[in-house]
Order: sequence, then C-alpha cells, then structure tokens
Amino acid sequence: VESIMKNSALKRWKYIKKTGSFSRTGGLQAGIDYVTDPNSIVLTIDMHLTIPFGFIEYTRRHVVQGKMGFSPMFFRLHPGFTEVNVNGFWEQMTYGVFGMYKSDWSNFGGFDLKKYTTRWGGEDWDIVDKVISNGYEVFRIRYPGLVHYYHSRAGMWTGQR
Repeated sequence: VESIMKNSALKRWKYIKKTGSFSRTGGLQAGIDYVTDPNSIVLTIDMHLTIPFGFIEYTRRHVVQGKMGFSPMFFRLHPGFTEVNVNGFWEQMTYGVFGMYKSDWSNFGGFDLKKYTTRWGGEDWDIVDKVISNGYEVFRIRYPGLVHYYHSRAGMWTGQR
C-alpha cells in the first residue's frame, strides 16, 4: 500500500502501521485520529475498490461542514467478473465509503471501538446512525466507476487462508 501511495497523485497521505489483531474500525479510527485539522475532510474507504478519476474532488463538493456527510454507492462485482466483463449490482446496503469533515467526526465520536474491536460488519451502519442522530444528513448517489471487486471473506480477520 505504501509504495502505491508514493506513486499516486495524492500529495498528503500517511501510512500508519498497526500491530496486533486486525481491526477494520481500529485502523479507520487511527486514520481519523491522525488528522488534526478540523477543517480537513476525512474519507474512509473500503479495500478492493477502483476509485475513478475525479472522485476525491466530487467528495469535496458533497461534504458540508456541520451539515452533511457523503457516502456513495458503489458497483459490487460478482465473483470472476471485472470492469471489462461486468456482472454485479449497485450496493445500496453499505456505508463503507464515507466522507465528513474532521470536526464532524469529532462531534459524533467516530467509530465504536469497543463494539467493533475485531468484529466485522455493522460498523458502517453504526456510524450512519450516529451521524443522523446528531443532526447531520448523508448524501448518497450511485457513483459510476466506483467498483468493488469480489473477494472471499474467509480468514480475512483470523489470519487463516
């Protein structure tokens, strides 16, 4: 990941290496906590995604400080398919990609690290519940070119293959 980021067009990024058991929420929260400027936009994103050109700028235009976060829907590919050989569906039941200002993340407290320490699933819905219950809105749209590649979940969090 670090070598890919070094060759990317993004100017400001940080690679944070964590030890211990894998924790998706722990990793995401560590990234959120690393950002100190309350006027910066924090974008949490799933692995296994193709991120199209212009997506970061689109995110900037659809996050409103103190008012609204952005969680686009992505196209989830079925096993064995690619962006060229397409077969899948628009994933509407996830908030795995989520952008908000750092000040807003701080206001509602971020991820629940106790409930989702090593558990997978539900952390994105938990965030949306916090966002909405704190008076924010969530902008959603099907974002063309934002594609999630199929992967097995077997052993992803246990170190098994």
